[in-house]
Amino acid sequence: MFLNQPEGYTEQELLEKVAGGNESAFKLLYEKYAGKVYTMGMNYLKSPFLAQDAVQEVFVKVWKNREQLTTLNSFPAWLTTISRNQLINDLQSLIPMESLEAISSEDSGHHQTTTGNEIDYRELEKAIKIGISTFSPRQQQIYLLSREKGLSHKQIASQLNISYDMVREHMSNALKNLRKFLENHYTHLLLLWLISRYN
Repeated sequence: MFLNQPEGYTEQELLEKVAGGNESAFKLLYEKYAGKVYTMGMNYLKSPFLAQDAVQEVFVKVWKNREQLTTLNSFPAWLTTISRNQLINDLQSLIPMESLEAISSEDSGHHQTTTGNEIDYRELEKAIKIGISTFSPRQQQIYLLSREKGLSHKQIASQLNISYDMVREHMSNALKNLRKFLENHYTHLLLLWLISRYN
């Protein structure tokens, strides 16, 4: 039986057993590499709970793609790739609307040349301006009154002679549109910004 002599198998033999659907072999593979994936998760997500969830998601992918295991040149390299992809997806899902509001309202005094995990705020501000240009005219008007003029929703409603709820709805949609635009075109900036905030 496999469990009686796990140490007697090379990694290639272990991968072959996993590829054949051997759950005991998969458990051994998990025990061997889960710690490394968890460490990557902590580096990216800064949360034990999120990191452990990422480990589970990664190994679900390993199991679902087990038939590929015997064709890999390097399992550790392949595992690193799918782990990184999973963690990037997890990071993207962590970008809340509150963070997006913080991004869009960063003071101009943050403009600086960056090193390490710091973000280039000038490039991010440029990306935000491009995103704003894709808004409807009314969304642009309300967004800029809020962000550039510093008006409250109530003040904007009074100035434009529209309801408070309409202002709030336009701002909510504007932030959602901006987030979608940045995720589609400037994901690296969002990730760098998020990483810099969690360090």
